[in-house]
Amino acid sequence: MRLNLSSSYTRRTFGSIAAAGVLAASLAACGGGSAGGGAAGGGSEPYKVGVLVGLTGSYAALGEPERKAIELYFEDVNAAGGVNGKKVELVVLDSTSDEGNAVNQLRKLATQEQVHAVLGPSSSGESIALKTFAKSLKLPVISLASSSAIVTPAEETTYMFKEYTDTKLSLQAQLALAKEKGWKKVALLATNDGYGQDAVKTIEPLVKDAGVELVANEVFNATATDVTAQLSKIASASPDAVLVWAVNPANAIVAKSAASINFAPTLFHSPGAGSPAYIENSGAAGEGTLLQGSKVLAAADVKEDDPQYKVVRNLVDKYTAKYKEAPGQYSANGWDGAMLLENALKNLEGEPSNLQDTRDAIRDSLENNTKELTAVNAVYTFTPEYHGPTGLTGLTVLAVKDGKFVVEKTY
Repeated sequence: MRLNLSSSYTRRTFGSIAAAGVLAASLAACGGGSAGGGAAGGGSEPYKVGVLVGLTGSYAALGEPERKAIELYFEDVNAAGGVNGKKVELVVLDSTSDEGNAVNQLRKLATQEQVHAVLGPSSSGESIALKTFAKSLKLPVISLASSSAIVTPAEETTYMFKEYTDTKLSLQAQLALAKEKGWKKVALLATNDGYGQDAVKTIEPLVKDAGVELVANEVFNATATDVTAQLSKIASASPDAVLVWAVNPANAIVAKSAASINFAPTLFHSPGAGSPAYIENSGAAGEGTLLQGSKVLAAADVKEDDPQYKVVRNLVDKYTAKYKEAPGQYSANGWDGAMLLENALKNLEGEPSNLQDTRDAIRDSLENNTKELTAVNAVYTFTPEYHGPTGLTGLTVLAVKDGKFVVEKTY
């Protein structure tokens, strides 16, 4: 059930399958307090988890599927008895895709809602903005974004974690494919937000290491409706391929702009294009473009002997059945974040009523018990020195062919 408390706030407590359990949870939620005691199942208070994603604003295309995936994941967890015999209650807040508002909402989750951990935000910029506050509030946060700056330097990000592969690693994968295909010259086209600018700051030494030449570097506004001017400048440098670092729907704008001027170089998108929405929005202009992304986008191509086969199929089958649409990479972001949190919770002892003890235990468990966790977007191992994935395992290069993603290369 869902209780709408304001335009940016929902509480979702997943009770047992039995009607009595659902009624008890409903009564607890409507009472305005946390769904503890009998409502949580097993006579124990629930784990309270904040979901802080962009449900409005420029990152809504990410935040909405992330929210849906997280809710679906914990519906299943709770239907199976919860974690350690305790149910999980989600408190969903909208960051509005704004860094300042994300900080305010994190404070609300920490102090008013008294959650034990937070999943989100959706973007690198918002996540980086939370670093200082997660540490001062002593609240573990699992970002659903990619920038290495979210979890560095380690001494300043003790309560910050992230589920997606670094910008650096994704760029290295793109450049490795460029070298493999014999592309001598590449260009970078990036949005002027935290996501795009992370690539701008990172690419120079990587290009040299890959043995290719960066011949153009252009930026554009994430809300632009046309980028032909930037593409024309890039075309004058005659690159073989353009690495596009943007988040949907901007990726489709790039593809359409390129088609409108018969742009010859290959468009090779970053993981920010990782959604069926890219194909829907770009139409014919998307044909032949490439994406550095997640296997979930081409689940039919994942073989049964692939270590990620079961987790990918689990997300695809359940998400499709629930929402009548295929999940994309953003759905996988939420799913993997939920997997990481559940894995951490499984190793906890003590009662959730001990708020700070539980927060600290989750933080410690994320750091010490995340070892070779096979999920949809990656295989995760966290260390005290780095709270994010450190390899390309689990990623793939996808191509758009006949209106769908197909696997071009796996790592």
